[in-house]
Amino acid sequence: MEGRRGGYRTSLVQPRELSHVNPVQTPPIFRFYPRPPSPTAVANDGLPGEACEVGAGVFGRCEEVGACLKDGGIVQRSDQVNLCKGQEGSVYVCCRRPLVVAKELCDAWRHYWRGADGECEVEHPLIIGGTTANLGEFPHMALLGRKFKSTAINYNCGGTLVSPHFVVTAAHCLLNHVDGTTYWVKLGEHDLEHDASTEQSPVLKGSIPSSVYLSQQLKEVPQEGTAPVEQVIQVVQQFIHPSYDLSFNYHDVALLKLNAPAKFTKRVLPACLPYQYPEEDYVDQRLSVTGWGHTSGVRQMSRTLQKVKVPVINRLTCSVTNVNNRKTPLGITEDMLCAGELGKDSCGGDSGGPLTTQVAIDGSVCEHTLVGVVSFGIGVRYNPCGALGVYGRVSSYLDWITGYIAPNNPAAL
Repeated sequence: MEGRRGGYRTSLVQPRELSHVNPVQTPPIFRFYPRPPSPTAVANDGLPGEACEVGAGVFGRCEEVGACLKDGGIVQRSDQVNLCKGQEGSVYVCCRRPLVVAKELCDAWRHYWRGADGECEVEHPLIIGGTTANLGEFPHMALLGRKFKSTAINYNCGGTLVSPHFVVTAAHCLLNHVDGTTYWVKLGEHDLEHDASTEQSPVLKGSIPSSVYLSQQLKEVPQEGTAPVEQVIQVVQQFIHPSYDLSFNYHDVALLKLNAPAKFTKRVLPACLPYQYPEEDYVDQRLSVTGWGHTSGVRQMSRTLQKVKVPVINRLTCSVTNVNNRKTPLGITEDMLCAGELGKDSCGGDSGGPLTTQVAIDGSVCEHTLVGVVSFGIGVRYNPCGALGVYGRVSSYLDWITGYIAPNNPAAL
């Protein structure tokens, strides 16, 4: 499957920005990375071990600052650091651990992916090369479309379900918004020409983590009955990463808040976030890209969901390959992953879709872990796709993502 992105990238092979200016001779563009404002320290009455608000409705616990930062904790949110009361001579702050939050989510989602014996409910081997995905092989896969007033929904981007209320996608998929436009997400899709919205699938029973958005309300909803095989849900709010600038390809990540929670079935399940190896660079590993984007140069969406496994290459090689591109003046940064090989890539229409891996847990491989978001591509000659794809690195945005999808304290803290 060729595929992906840019503007509205389609398929597994996005148009890249063309330029005849040698970036080495072009003055660096720094306005994309303005100096961040100094955080404001705010004192509160929290005591060590007590729950506290990190900022913007996101919660953590009071802890000694050194211990928090040593274990990957976060102490700042919305340019604010909340100070807690503590022992004399020590600084206590409101601490949040996004890796712990991500683990709690994945542990909970695992019960939906597996049967009572711990084995996969449905397990399909992944195939290297651009092929049609098996039915229900990637239940985290989402389609993002826009609807203008009374017109039909036009699906042009991909996404990844990561919790009942949220989908991760690319920021550039939300550009060119005009009044009267609404966004919609379709889950459980496989064949674009087959409408399965009237077909039903059993709702799966499982746990709801305490940290997840609206967890108490979700726990009160009976987990029984059936749900449509294809669930079409309106997006009520879009969150574009605050460092994203449409003039550049950096921080091309966004979150979609759904009007109603997705109902988990074998065709609709959330992916895990990368909590196990957040520093993993995945170089030389083959990861999976999925989408309905353009294939073989055809500028229309593929009828069925496509999959391809692509090798990850190091950032230096990718930066050297990605020449004459004004949209990446700083090269391929540590917040990006680069993957692909000749003829195996994402493409227009795949934008916002997932780059995933699978990790064996208890001897079996079931859940998919989201490690990248389809952003833009490096093409071959006059073809914008088919060589290398560049992806937003999800582990770089774990605190930002979990702050929305799971703002409460995890049970483990």
